[in-house]
Amino acid sequence: MSRTKSAAAVVPCAAVLALASLLAGCAGMGARDNEPQAADESTDKSMHLDLIRKMLDQQQYYAALAHIQQQQRATGNSDDLRYLEAEARRELGQDAAAENLYRGLLAGKLAGKAYHGLGLLYASHNLTTSVDYLREAARRSPTDAKIRNDLGYALLQARRYREALPELSTAVELDPASDRPRNNLLLLLMVMRDEAGVQRVINEAGVPAETVARLRSDAQAMQARTAGTGVKK
Repeated sequence: MSRTKSAAAVVPCAAVLALASLLAGCAGMGARDNEPQAADESTDKSMHLDLIRKMLDQQQYYAALAHIQQQQRATGNSDDLRYLEAEARRELGQDAAAENLYRGLLAGKLAGKAYHGLGLLYASHNLTTSVDYLREAARRSPTDAKIRNDLGYALLQARRYREALPELSTAVELDPASDRPRNNLLLLLMVMRDEAGVQRVINEAGVPAETVARLRSDAQAMQARTAGTGVKK
């Protein structure tokens, strides 16, 4: 009798355990099924961001804005989209809108990029403010060659040559394959009349003669403007 009751008790318990196992398996299958969807959505967003960046690189600013707006409607806004929108609007001369977007990013993960954008935004009309923003960008992203180059060039334009030299030298060493920081460094050395430095850079990088001639012309124009204003180097 006791054996019969014991057997009867075991059967329902086994059934319950089997059912629980089945349900757990179903739940696990559901979780695994959802993981690829999340991964696909993340990949899709990343691909759209890369597409927008390529449009900006190719100076397709209006097309970039259109895709940014499409992504904002489809997936909601994000700091990445706000930054790319600020970049597009800055390039289109929509300074107020761009500045508002950059300032909205100063407390987040893209603060360094936002300070860089503000520095470029102010470069055409307020070099002192531009340099301040670019210095903050460089402080936050010291290995970003583009930021160091832009800071060095702003200092060059402000005739703060000794401050510009380490920034442009750093940019060249961080990105030796890029012509822009190298040419800016050459221009600076020419303005400073450091002919030994000029020849060293030309020889090390194999700078074409036509590029050297153009930079010398630019340097002479800058020297003439400096002499006309009585600014000391």
